[in-house]
Order: sequence, then C-alpha cells, then structure tokens
Amino acid sequence: MTALKEHVNTIILREKLIEEGDLVLVGVSGGADSLSLLHLLNELRREKLISFSLYIAHLNHGIRGDSARGDAEFVRKMAKKMQLPCTVGEVNTNIFRKRWRLSIEDAARYLRYSFLQQLAKRIGAHRIALGHNRDDQVETLLLNFLRGTGLDGLAGIKFKRKTNEGEQYIIRPLLETGRAEIEQYCRENGLHPRIDETNLDVRFLRNKVRLQLLPHLEEDYNPNIRKGLSRLSYLLSLDSNYLENAASQCLTAIICAEKTDSLELDGEKLFQEHEALQGRILRLAIKRLMGSVPREVGYNQIRDILKMYRKSSPHAVLHLARGLKVSKSYNRLVVMKGKAKKPGPFSPFILPVPGKRVVYEGKMAIVAGIFSPGELKWPPEGRKEAYLDYDRVLLLAGDNKHEHTSQNGLNLFVRTRRDGDRFHPLGSPGKKKLKKYLIDKRVPLEERDLLPLVLAGDVIVWVAGKQISEVCKVTENTRKVLVLRLEER
Repeated sequence: MTALKEHVNTIILREKLIEEGDLVLVGVSGGADSLSLLHLLNELRREKLISFSLYIAHLNHGIRGDSARGDAEFVRKMAKKMQLPCTVGEVNTNIFRKRWRLSIEDAARYLRYSFLQQLAKRIGAHRIALGHNRDDQVETLLLNFLRGTGLDGLAGIKFKRKTNEGEQYIIRPLLETGRAEIEQYCRENGLHPRIDETNLDVRFLRNKVRLQLLPHLEEDYNPNIRKGLSRLSYLLSLDSNYLENAASQCLTAIICAEKTDSLELDGEKLFQEHEALQGRILRLAIKRLMGSVPREVGYNQIRDILKMYRKSSPHAVLHLARGLKVSKSYNRLVVMKGKAKKPGPFSPFILPVPGKRVVYEGKMAIVAGIFSPGELKWPPEGRKEAYLDYDRVLLLAGDNKHEHTSQNGLNLFVRTRRDGDRFHPLGSPGKKKLKKYLIDKRVPLEERDLLPLVLAGDVIVWVAGKQISEVCKVTENTRKVLVLRLEER
C-alpha cells in the first residue's frame, strides 16, 4: 500500500467516513483532486479492507461549453474503464444565477450539491465523497477570514457532515492531503486529469487567494503557512464542536412546542445562556426546522433576531430568506418556515350538549359531554379539557338566552372575541375585560382573535384551552359535570 493510500485509509477508519456495506457516490469533475480520490477509493474497494461499492457522478454546469462537454465524456470513459456505474447531469448555471441573484460560484455550488444529494437519494447512497484537500481547507479559512467570519468559519471544512437528506453524509477523505501530493499521485498512477481553465481566472476570489495571496504569504511571511493554517483550522474545529454540542443541549431545553412548520422557543431561557451560545442556538433551531441554515442567514440576520427580542415591544416579526420568519410574542420566539396558511376567525356556531363540532377547517373539534363526578379523572387534562358544573351552566343559558336550551338538553354558543367582552376567570374576585385577561396571561397577539369562546347565554364559561369561569366551577355540591374538550384532527 502506497503512503497516500495508507494515509487515506487511516482517515477513513479514524473519522468513520465509510462503513461496511456502504454505497459511496463519488463526485468527479475530472480534475486532479476528484480523479485521485476516485482512483484511491477504487483501490481500497478492491483490497476489501472495508466492503463498500462506488458510483460516479459528474455535473456539467453549462458554463464552459466544449471544455465542459469534454470533461463529461472523460468521466464517462473513466467509469467505463473502471466498470463502475455513472450518471452525468447538466444544468444552466447562468439562468439559475440570474433568477436567484447569486454569484456564479454560489450558483454552481448550490446546483452541484443539489444534484449530488438528489442522485444519492435516488440510488440509495449514504455517502457522497468529494475531493477537497488540505489546500482547499487553507483557502477556505483565508476566504472566511477576509469576510469577517466567526469561529465556525475559521474551523473550515469538515471531514464529514450530514446533508439535508436524512442519513446522507458528505465525506472528504483527502482533507489532510496537500495538492502537491495529489498531483504526484496522479503522475505515479498514470492519471491524466482535465484542466479547468477557470481555475486560473483571478477575477474569482478563491483563485486570487490561491494564486496570489498564499504564495505571497509563503514567500514573505511564513514558508510553512499552509501547515500552520491547517493546524489552526483543526484546533478551532475542536472548540467549534464543543460549543455546538453545548448549544444543541440548550436548544432541547428551551423548545416549548414543535410542529412541521414552526418551532417555539422560550426567549427568556435563551437569553440566560452565554452570548457565545445564543446565536448558535438560533442557528440550530433554524437548521432543525429547515434542514439547513440558508446561506443568506448569517451574522447580521442572527443579530437582528436577538435585537428584536431585546426590544421592549411584546410583539414583533422578522422576515428572512427563503420564507423563513421569526416572530416574538412576550417571552416566546417562534421560528416559522414557508407560507403556511393560518386559520382565520371561524363563524359562530351552536354546540349541542352532548355533541361535537368541528372548527378551523377541520383541524380542531370541540366535544361536549355530561358525566357524574365519580366518572372523571381529576384534574382535567391541562389546556385541552374543562370541567364545569352542568346545572350552573344550564341556569346561565336559561336566564340569558332561552333559545340556547331545548327539549334535547343544553346548547352552547361558540364564537371568537368581540369588543367589550368580559370574563370572570377561575379564582378571580370578579369580572375583567377579556382583553386584559389575555394580556395578563401573555396570550400571543396572533392567537387572541382565534381563540374559541364557549358561552352559556351571554356568559363566557370557557376561554378554550386557557381557563374556565369562576361562576360555573365544579364544587362538592356538583351533581353533573359538563366536560368540554379540544381535539386536534
């Protein structure tokens, strides 16, 4: 086994990049990095130190005309020679770039990763191998430094990271290998990589760093700067991983509610954490909801979210990229994605007792039943249930609105709030404005007009999901209990 092959094999085992039985999708551009990676993985596959299989992928970005088509044909022939399956895709990066207002590099990168992840999902590959090397790591660190990055940016590229597609991982077995070693490996093994002429164009910042800045730093400041920066990146990655794990534990502790399109966080607990963790926690929350953090959501956007929460106003909303929205309501921060349609105020309706009525376009139902006290499990189930004295409710309905009673029993009236509504909360000495009650209970502004109110005659006996009225509470003299329950459908 050659020195480079042995080193790559050690990294694969040490970092657990490939596991027994994996199908590995190798992204091959035709250049020296990806070509040597393919050759090395194929050699290791044949030696069966780990049993895995390979699949080749190549994407023509539609930028370089005949040269790009030549690259695609080169990869096809290489796959045929190695007797490996291969898929070649083609996209128009310029059209995509203009549509989404991206740089040519960002557009190409997005399309390339999307192609690889979709293909991996289709063929059942859990590993996507890419040819990033130590020089790429150093260039990335310098690029991020010039942009004013944080710790994660200086930690650079990772050996292994999870994609947005569940069990897929991007792996980089050459990350400790320099470009000079890769080129030497190609010469020794008779590999003839393709040349991408755009890599010599210093109008692209990465090329300028590679061709001008790094040679200047090596010549005038530190001849070993590549090794030094690579070591710096590794050391900072250890710190970054530690903080990421701490932030993940904090996020779990501050989640109040989680749905497919939203994540509700306890803002007060978030701000009790150290400033070094607050932004990380928010980024993890966005990643948990969206699958990844949009590139457009960076330092400034995270800072804006934190600033919004610190403001004295109890309610605020911030619209971010790709349909991402963060809202504040009292001590809650809600991270939302997409353009989910919110239910509007429903039309008032009669709720027969016993009976059931559906509200909010079939997403929720209110159920009413009559029970003896001994049949019930005490206390009622949180915000979903209300236990009321049936005879008191019946009396309220009969005294105020005779049409709410019938030969079949009691009918209740369900509606949303109106100006001037008053409510006597359980345990309170008297009535108060419903608006003040909702403010005191810190009910989010967007929820107030959607809350079902259950009335017996003109009296609010239950603010659904929040509180019952004092005037119809169950006592030791209660003979029958009216049970109201919210059910999600």
